[in-house]
Amino acid sequence: MPETVTVFGADKRQGNAVAAALLQDGHFTVRAAVQELTSLSAQHLQEAGADTMLVDYSNPASIDSALSGAHKCFVITHTDFNNKDPLQAEIQQGYSIADVCKKHNIRQVVLSGAHHVHRKYSLPARHMDAKACINEYMNEIDLPKTEIIVPFYFENFLTTFKPSPAGNNTYKIAIPMGEAAMDGISIKQIGPIVMALFKNPKRWIGKSCFLSAGRLKIQEYAQILTHHLYPKQFKDSRISVREFVEFFGGRGAQDLGNMFEFWKRGGQKMNSSVCLELYPELQPFQQWVSANSTLLSSALNN
Repeated sequence: MPETVTVFGADKRQGNAVAAALLQDGHFTVRAAVQELTSLSAQHLQEAGADTMLVDYSNPASIDSALSGAHKCFVITHTDFNNKDPLQAEIQQGYSIADVCKKHNIRQVVLSGAHHVHRKYSLPARHMDAKACINEYMNEIDLPKTEIIVPFYFENFLTTFKPSPAGNNTYKIAIPMGEAAMDGISIKQIGPIVMALFKNPKRWIGKSCFLSAGRLKIQEYAQILTHHLYPKQFKDSRISVREFVEFFGGRGAQDLGNMFEFWKRGGQKMNSSVCLELYPELQPFQQWVSANSTLLSSALNN
């Protein structure tokens, strides 16, 4: 009998990648926990064979239904910076899922975790600190857990960190990493890697897996984008963290700025060789840009 895997956040980017990879593999029964059954991503998963379930994270009974009868699960929590206390709201969400996993004796939990930025450098990065607290709690209650730590998503160049026009077919990348290299990966590649972790629980339960498809300086990201999207040319804006926070704006700007500061100080300890072992088709940034050049051009033109 195929194992049933509950995928939380299946209608969000990372959870969706995991659910899609498990469905494509065909060796798992996928239960997709979503917050909107009518969303396009939820509908696509249902068409691909997933059992989609509406989950209310503030209701333990709803989480209970999503995990009842499941063998394994993928957990990712999401930060709502519009909440009056984003940190505690996300921590509570993760604790609730963890308690129900314990209740149902889930055989393996793969958690999308993060480093504890505030504890290490006294820099609040609530979207990361919350996940670090959830990971610690899962350890405390002895869940059979595998943690993944994810780096910068390549897809962010299409959305949140899309290079901004600077005149004469030139674009600037406003990421405050200075001369430090930054790990990255495509979200879609996370799915097959998580699937490999589920297929080898004896090796991975109790361990953390640091994901990366390679490390590049911002100027190197810019050079690769220029090479594939010429005559568009890309440059590192050489923005400071303080300038980034002002430029980015919004309630989570300082948290994101502190995340980059953490990475800049050497907080990323990723391992592309392990990722390549788990998923031999792992794409470094150059390959990803080549495969997605049309999508990138379209995003920039809009």
